[in-house]
This record gives sequence, structure tokens and C-alpha cells, in this order.
Amino acid sequence: MKHILSSALLLLIFNVQLSAQSLRGRIIEANTQNGIPYVNVQLGNRYGVISNEEGYFVLQRKSTDENTAILFSSMGFETLEILLSDFKNNQIILLKPATYELDEVFLSDKKLTAEEILEKFKAGIKENHVLNAAQIQIFTRLNDDYKAETFGIDVKKASFMSKAERREINENMKRIGKKITGNSSISYQERLSDVFIFEDTLMTKHQKALKLINRDKTFDADDIQEQVFFELLKTLKSPHSFKVRTGIIPIDKDVSLNEMIESLENSQEKVPDTLYNKYNWQGESYKKFATKFTNDFFTSPKYYTYELKGVTTVYGEPCYHIQFTPDRRKAKYIGDLYIHTRDFGMVSYKYELEEGRKAMNLNLKFVLGIKVNAYTDSGFYVFSKTDEDSYYPKYIKQIDGNYAYINRSLAFKENNPKRSERKKLNFEFELEYNTIETIEYVGVQYQSISPESASTLKLEDYILIDEVDQYDLDYWKDYNIIEATEAIKTYD
Repeated sequence: MKHILSSALLLLIFNVQLSAQSLRGRIIEANTQNGIPYVNVQLGNRYGVISNEEGYFVLQRKSTDENTAILFSSMGFETLEILLSDFKNNQIILLKPATYELDEVFLSDKKLTAEEILEKFKAGIKENHVLNAAQIQIFTRLNDDYKAETFGIDVKKASFMSKAERREINENMKRIGKKITGNSSISYQERLSDVFIFEDTLMTKHQKALKLINRDKTFDADDIQEQVFFELLKTLKSPHSFKVRTGIIPIDKDVSLNEMIESLENSQEKVPDTLYNKYNWQGESYKKFATKFTNDFFTSPKYYTYELKGVTTVYGEPCYHIQFTPDRRKAKYIGDLYIHTRDFGMVSYKYELEEGRKAMNLNLKFVLGIKVNAYTDSGFYVFSKTDEDSYYPKYIKQIDGNYAYINRSLAFKENNPKRSERKKLNFEFELEYNTIETIEYVGVQYQSISPESASTLKLEDYILIDEVDQYDLDYWKDYNIIEATEAIKTYD
């Protein structure tokens, strides 16, 4: 009896260990041996991750049934199934390029043009791309890469400072400027969240959040700029309001700076960053991507040329492949649409700016000292089906690159009835920078929930963000994430 009990206990422990086991591996192309990015690695319905840009993946084992299959599907490759019993940890998975053709009867029955396929997709959005009464676990990774070419502040006039004090503050600004322009500021943020989506309500519950930044070698651009302006504006604390002017243009004749100064003062305090639950931009953004297709190549087809390239396999689904290019001056993007051949739902799409074009361009450098443009704007989206045959975003990647140049003067003059005591501050501010922001979402798990559960959800107000200067591979142990890239693992 004792032996039987011990065996049963060992079996139970073994099964628990199996259920918590991490499945790790790398997916490569059979011919080239190169890693394949953005492969859907799925274990059962509605559960899985995406391989990173190097082809690596990690997925927490959810099933103890050895006959459960891990499904590997991608764009342009044959779908592969491997039973759990056959999977070896850190296994190399080979995918072969797919060759897919619909039978001639199907093609002859359809004979649709690219424009007709696009119209059928748009007509079916409300039916195919709807999110309601759903709980989706989402892993998000954000990468900021900021490089300032110029950062300078020169105090020209300060009625309440001596020449020595003004010289000292200008020297301090030069030191800060050298720090900013001397290094690129690279940081990462990661978070795992449950998003609850209802017809009129959306709530977010964050589980864990991490910020990877080495403040000895880099900096947070927003923090530095706040610090600089705090050093200047804190000297203007006053019971009186101020006239504010930039160049020769008056901004306001009656501005109270105390509230702004107090806000900057509070931001200088070293307190842990927080991530608020309930109504959060991350969940709102995810729902928008899931149900709204607002890019101009969807909403203004008259600006583009669409070409039906054929039919191919995309993430295991038969899809029409449509390529679009600008046809008129207003159009800016090139890209590909992959629309399901049966229900015309969007399985995947990608876009980028056509060479030489900008998403936004404003050049008032010689008039107002301002020049800004968005020189990178690209996106890649993958959608998976639910059991209710609606689509939700399995993976989203967006890259935005921006350039800005600002060269302005700011003047503050206190509205003090005593002229001789009026504070006056005049300084010139010059900033030139490039920034690239990359954000990724992966919908790890989808499940339907009761619409009535919205009123019963209990969420804490916020969680603390853990800040580290080196990536800890165990931080996300037992969680489903996009596997860290080599750049993240070696960050210091």
C-alpha cells in the first residue's frame, strides 16, 4: 500500500512538473538554416506564442497529454506538427517553403479582382473582426532608441541671478548636453497583462512589468529634459503670474508656473514607476488593432493600385495575396494583404513607407525654428481565429521613426506690480534628435467570458514596474513571452 501511494505521489509530482515545463527551441528554414521570425507556435486552440526575430521561442507547457501536438505555422512555409512526446527541449525545428494552389474549380468559380476581394474584406469586418466578452492575455515589449545630435540651453538673461550664477547654470547645462549627445539612449519595457473586453467596457489587469535601462551608461530622455527645465523653472516660483513669449510670438499674458513647477518637482523624486490597471492605453490600442482598419490603404483605395499576386498558405490558412503600391501623390505606403479565401477575414498584413516618403513632414526651421518628420512607419499583423470564427490579433509589430529639430527662445516676465522686483528669464533652447520606437504585442491566450462578469471584476489600482540594468532570464520563468533577443540578453 505504501509503495502504491508513493508511486501515485511521484506520478502526481511528475505531472505537475510537466505542466510547468518550458518548451524551448529555434525554428529555421530548411534550405538556408536561417532563423524564421514570427512563427506561430501553438499548443491546442487559442494558446501559443510567436518566435522572435531570430527564430527562438519559449512556451509554457499547458498540457500533460503526450499526444497533444505543437503546431508551427508561418507565412510561406508548410505547417508542421510535433507531438509533445517527440519534442526535445532546445530542439531545432525545420520548416519547408510552402507551395499551395487552389483547385481549378474553386478558382474558376471565384474569379475575383484584387479590388473585389478588398471590398468583401471591408464588408465583413464587423462580423469577422469583433472582440466582445473576451479575455486575452497579452505580452508587450517596447524598445526605445533615442539619439540626440544636439542638446543645448543657454541662459541669456536672468534678472534674479548674478553673472557668476548664470555662468554656473550654463556650464551645468553644457555638461548635461554632453551626456545626452554622447550616448544613445536604449531601453526596453516588458509587461504581461490580461485584457478584458466587453461591448462598452475595457479593463486591463497587469501581472508583471519590467523596465530594462542602465542609468550609468544611458538615460531616459524624458527624465533628463524634465530635470533641465526643472532646474530653470524652479527659480521662477512666485505668487504672481508670468507673460510668456517664444521668439517674437506671445504665448500667454497670464500664466501661473507654480503648478507646473510643483509637478516637475514631484517628478524628480526617486519613487518606483507604476503601471495602472483598469483603463489603460495598451488594452485600448490592442482592441483598436483588432477591430479597426484605419490605414489609408484600407480607407482610401483610390490612392493605391492593388494587384492580386495569387493564393498562398499563411499561418496554415489559404489566402489571397494582394500587393498594394501608391497610385497618387497622397498615398505613401507599400505592402501586402493576406485575406482568407473563404470568409474574407484578414489573416495577416504588412506595410511600410515607400522609399523616399515620410508619414509626416513639417519644415518651419527658418520661420519658427522647428522641423519634424516621421521617416519610418511600418507594421506587421497576424490574426488567429477563435472557436466562434472571429479573428483576434495574435501578433502585432509596429516601428515608428521620428526626427525633430527645435531651436527656440523662451522669455518669462513676471506680472509683479513692483517693476524693480519683476523676475525676468530669457533662454535659448536647441534640440535635434532621432528616435525609433518598436512595440510588439502577442496575444498568448484567448478565452470567452460572460458579459456579466464586467461588474464582478476586482482589480488593484496599479502594480510597480521592476527596473533593472541587466536582463534576468529567470524574471519571466513560467510565463509566456516573446523570447528575448540577443540584444536584450546582452544589454548592459
